[in-house]
Amino acid sequence: MKVEKADYIWAVISFITVGVSFHFGYLLYGLLTIYGFMVLLFLYHVFTVKKHISGTEAAFGKITEYHIKKESRTYYYPVVEFETADGRMISSVYTYPDKEQKYKIGDEELIRYDPDDPIFFYFANRENELTDNYYRYIFFGGVAALFVLIVILAY
Repeated sequence: MKVEKADYIWAVISFITVGVSFHFGYLLYGLLTIYGFMVLLFLYHVFTVKKHISGTEAAFGKITEYHIKKESRTYYYPVVEFETADGRMISSVYTYPDKEQKYKIGDEELIRYDPDDPIFFYFANRENELTDNYYRYIFFGGVAALFVLIVILAY
């Protein structure tokens, strides 16, 4: 995820909200307000991602290798080589990891790339990976916000 100006603004608003709500004895309301800001910010990110991918072009990319990252488990990032509409050859690493090698080296897959920044690409059948985490964060944040709301209503 790319950190944007909106993220910094959200962080400042969150700190102010926590400070003010704590000062006046309404911290739980402040936390609910922060969740509301978080939802707005994540929906903004989803909107910008969808806008960004609407201007992409299709190409077939060849899986040339995998970048492997070992942390608590092993993650595989396919390296894809493709030709842009204007004839440039691009080799780029996919930004979302897999827990297994989904593609065989040498496979050709349909990708979509940004003609202004062809390093950015995604697999055409996996575009939901670009926004799924935002929806996941909204859902789990909603569960926590619901818990806070129940605590508020219980008093």
